[in-house]
Amino acid sequence: MNLVFPEVVPGDALRISASTFQNWKRCPGNAEARLRGLHPPESRHSFAGSLAHRLFKRHLTDGPIPEEEFAMVCRQEIGSTNLKFRLAEAGLRKMSDLEPLFDEARDLYRRFRMLPAGGFREGEVSLEHPLPDAGITLVGVVDAVFEDDGGVRLVDWKTGGVHDPEAQMGFYAMLWALARGELPAAVEALSVRSGEVYRDTPTWETARSVAEEVAEMVSSLRTAWERGGDADRYGGPWCSWCPVLEECPEGQTASRLLD
Repeated sequence: MNLVFPEVVPGDALRISASTFQNWKRCPGNAEARLRGLHPPESRHSFAGSLAHRLFKRHLTDGPIPEEEFAMVCRQEIGSTNLKFRLAEAGLRKMSDLEPLFDEARDLYRRFRMLPAGGFREGEVSLEHPLPDAGITLVGVVDAVFEDDGGVRLVDWKTGGVHDPEAQMGFYAMLWALARGELPAAVEALSVRSGEVYRDTPTWETARSVAEEVAEMVSSLRTAWERGGDADRYGGPWCSWCPVLEECPEGQTASRLLD
């Protein structure tokens, strides 16, 4: 069965990711800002999470990381990836700044090693599906793909909480169906820190529903831009890391209430 992406309002070319769609479901204004190239500042916590993801992939592809080599491996992963460009933004300017970060990554890695890894096929799988008629490209990176008896299982590692992953994982299932011509047997978001798991079995019906929502997102944003307006904004927990918080009254109110 083939998945057909719905028609959308024409407009500027857009690259739509799972995080863009997830942010739009929470607050269209947040997604709009990210599509304009605005992103929240790097934090030490998010940097440690990104480093941990690199260690997870290394473990699955090359084997366990010896404890005595852990700090060296962390430096190798930072130096050989775009992480090195994010150091200063995260306030990590001296070697001494890296030790607490390595400790956080080490704790996450120790928890990760306790998870079952049977059926692992590949890690950090990049997906890209251009839709020239719609003027958009759907993109995503799946942390890990496992072979299950019923097909493939797409897994997204979380280094914090799971936090309502339905939109993100639904997007991955839809994108996999468009790019690979088949549905994954399951999608899973797993918190390495807490062990919390979200798991879903996608269907062609749910994949079509997500595609319709993504098309609605594209059309609504393009319509707002054509009229010279901004997308709607809604306050919530996500406001704390929104790139336009300083100019958003709704976000500032939500942040004060949450504080």
